[in-house]
Amino acid sequence: MFQIASLIVIHILILTQLRFEVWPEMLVMPYLMGHGFELYRDMIVPWTPGLMWILAGWFWLAGLTVWNLKILTWLIIISTDILIYLIAAKRWGKTAGIISLTSFLLIQPLFDGNGLWFDLVIAPLLLLAFHFDNPLFLGPAFLIKQSVVWLFPLFWRQWKRLMLGVIGAIGLSIIWFWFKGTLGDYWFWAYDFTFSIFPRMPGHLDLGNWRNWALALMFPLLVGVGALLKGKKEWSKFFSPSCPLQWAFWSGLFVLPRFGLFHFQSMIAFLALEIGSLYKDYKGYNNYKIYLLLGLAAIYLTVFWQKTIKIQWQKPDRFLEPEVYQTAAKMVLETDKSRPVLLVNGPELAYVLSDRLPPKPWLTQFPWFLELPGFQEKLINEFKQQNLNQALLFPYQNEGKYIPGSYRPVKLLEYIDSMPQ
Repeated sequence: MFQIASLIVIHILILTQLRFEVWPEMLVMPYLMGHGFELYRDMIVPWTPGLMWILAGWFWLAGLTVWNLKILTWLIIISTDILIYLIAAKRWGKTAGIISLTSFLLIQPLFDGNGLWFDLVIAPLLLLAFHFDNPLFLGPAFLIKQSVVWLFPLFWRQWKRLMLGVIGAIGLSIIWFWFKGTLGDYWFWAYDFTFSIFPRMPGHLDLGNWRNWALALMFPLLVGVGALLKGKKEWSKFFSPSCPLQWAFWSGLFVLPRFGLFHFQSMIAFLALEIGSLYKDYKGYNNYKIYLLLGLAAIYLTVFWQKTIKIQWQKPDRFLEPEVYQTAAKMVLETDKSRPVLLVNGPELAYVLSDRLPPKPWLTQFPWFLELPGFQEKLINEFKQQNLNQALLFPYQNEGKYIPGSYRPVKLLEYIDSMPQ
């Protein structure tokens, strides 16, 4: 156990030296919920509510600070570490467990893993579903991230239990929002919008560039080649739900339709398990082939770590740059705390830092929301009813019509120009 504890401590120590990704939504959402904003009615979010509930509960207990966000993130990572070791050790032996855990801690930080996002939170639930061959765990996972639907085919033989887990989780959330009087808003934004409208909204599709894809796909490719070297008999097991490589494949689809390395967090957990399973049969490999594969893996890790260290090592938290604090200070000096303030193209974490509230509904000002037919007009009517008279407008970039930071919502900006001061 000393070895395992040491590896986990090393993992966390590495993360403390890397730039932490303070995704604005992870603080803004629980902050607003703590100030009476109702999900989906007063806060426009396209996700199922599981993570928002987790965050609200955690910050209610621990207090809403960046450090407490980091602690929660690292606790989830530790739980993933422990599950990877226990699953691999139980299936293929303690040495395989250590190798799986070591593989995970070497690769996990490289995939923007030092920050709380949906893909990181669901990893422990997916590992439990895999280990116990139980689709019930996919119910709460789906309530955190809708992309879990990609994993449903793995349990087609247990479809009744799968439906029980998913429908049960959704049913409980429906009861909650029915009592809140926001069931219609919840159903539209979490399901109707997400599955039928979101994919067609301008600016939403972003597949990144080939360099990021090369970094992301080289790791699963190396592991896949290692599995292929075990022979056709072993490779045929890919289609079994007990094969970690198949789980890695379906989890890798979480990256669609917007590329981000952090979307691969669940995938790399299963690839780490696959590495443990490969070790179990390492004596059956042709030596020069396995040494060549390990050499390529070492080169890959070296290149990726050099890139990561250059960009992230001992760097300030992302999205909490000095400009964000300056904006918060400006809001404190220039706005009335008793009235809502609209930040237009500004850093949303400034709301939390300045202890100010936006008008209702709050939303990230992205085209995939604001280009909904009639949505800007609806927002403007809501703002007029709240007698909104405080707005801070920040300069736009020129990277593309529907690129966040450059996108200009025409009707909303016209309203801001005419807004009484």
